Amino acid sequence: MEKQKILKPKDKILIISDYREKKVIEHLKNLGVIVNERSLDVGDFVASNRVAIERKAHSDFIRSIIDGSIFEQASMLKKNFEKPIILIEGYSYHEISENALKAALASLLIDFGVSILTTRNPFDTAKTIFWIAKKEQSEAGREIAIRVGKKPKEVKKIQEFIVCSIPGVSTVTAKKLLKQLGSVEKIFTANENELQKAGVSKKTAEKIRRVLTTKYN
Repeated sequence: MEKQKILKPKDKILIISDYREKKVIEHLKNLGVIVNERSLDVGDFVASNRVAIERKAHSDFIRSIIDGSIFEQASMLKKNFEKPIILIEGYSYHEISENALKAALASLLIDFGVSILTTRNPFDTAKTIFWIAKKEQSEAGREIAIRVGKKPKEVKKIQEFIVCSIPGVSTVTAKKLLKQLGSVEKIFTANENELQKAGVSKKTAEKIRRVLTTKYN
């Protein structure tokens, strides 16, 4: 896979950042980091030729589970970097059922091989990224590079996997729901009647709604 090496001054930490990450970039610069700002196709920060970090505000992370986009991003990260990281920043009251959250975290860790980190705020995020980059560049002596790959074509497989993570939903049922309702988001927001009209039993429809709406305690 093609990669572009980035040269950096000796004894300095260099981080490649998506130009939109303004708050974190400012904190990184205050920490003495050289920041190469550009539009990134994969991840939000690149710390070495093997480490990329996707930063998510907590509310965005929850929404990305619900619409399934987090798994596509995880797939892209893993295809392009040996050690991908998803960093979840802050906290929000955007709710999701405990089962759906735990299933998503388990999938990211086990199926996609992505590490999960949490931080309190942009400054805490910057410090975390700084120490990851320092470990890679100063201690391990790794180069920093951008790898650019093609977007995965297996979005259907990822969608099926998300729906199959609901207890009691088989691959066959997942495909049926996706075909009838059109997207993961519509399945997750459908009521029991709509789910039954899409071809599942009343018992399965009740189970899906219970998993998706039970408050996380």
